[in-house]
Amino acid sequence: MNKIALAVLSVVGGLFFANASTAGEVLEDVVERRFPLDPSGTFSLRTGDGAVEIYGTDSGEVKIVATKKAFSLERLNAIVIRVDARPDAVNIETTPPPPPRHHFSDRSGTVEYTINIPQTARIARVEMPNGELVIDGMRGASIAASLGRGQLAIHNCFCDQTIHVNQGGLNVFFDWLEERPIAIEAVIEDGNILAHIPTDATFQLRALAKQGHVSSDFSPMESHKRGDASEINEVIGDAPATTLSLRANEGNIHISEVIW
Repeated sequence: MNKIALAVLSVVGGLFFANASTAGEVLEDVVERRFPLDPSGTFSLRTGDGAVEIYGTDSGEVKIVATKKAFSLERLNAIVIRVDARPDAVNIETTPPPPPRHHFSDRSGTVEYTINIPQTARIARVEMPNGELVIDGMRGASIAASLGRGQLAIHNCFCDQTIHVNQGGLNVFFDWLEERPIAIEAVIEDGNILAHIPTDATFQLRALAKQGHVSSDFSPMESHKRGDASEINEVIGDAPATTLSLRANEGNIHISEVIW
């Protein structure tokens, strides 16, 4: 097998004290690991409830800082983080604690990730059921991210993107746009989409709210209405390289003009 690492991130000794099981007190276990990754390599993550922050960097490695949290030592130790690392791919799989047998039993058990990866790597998959997901500063081939319920934000990622949220909020932020061609497809089933775009940007906008309203600071025209649906389909500026496709099945879409 052409693998350089297969690791299970486990409990760090000395984190727990005699009174750590006090009712209501949150137990934490912080784990940090580093794995080399080619600049054109692939990164993927599947996790449970919690928070994930992924940052693109100039380094040639993946740095993982994982904070496991739970109300009991038993459930904390039941959270397993498995990393399969090769020179061309790093994959993280998170196993949450098993569901409790009784309705009023302890259901705690989350992981908060802060992850640095090479900014030119491809994010093949990020999957998360509930929580907050942030991806910042990527320039690889593409990003694929899916969130069940919560808040998802993409900031200054200059690459093709396929983003999906079931319920909550979906945000796309750019401090500037570049001439390299990128296509962004962002869909939310139930909730609102907000895009922050610089005032001097040029882009192709396709925004559809099936049961809601679409509005854009860039457009002098009202969105086109078809029954309960609202839509804007237009080109902003000359010869745009960016295509921004946004869809809210139940919710609103707003494209905000950012003036620096």
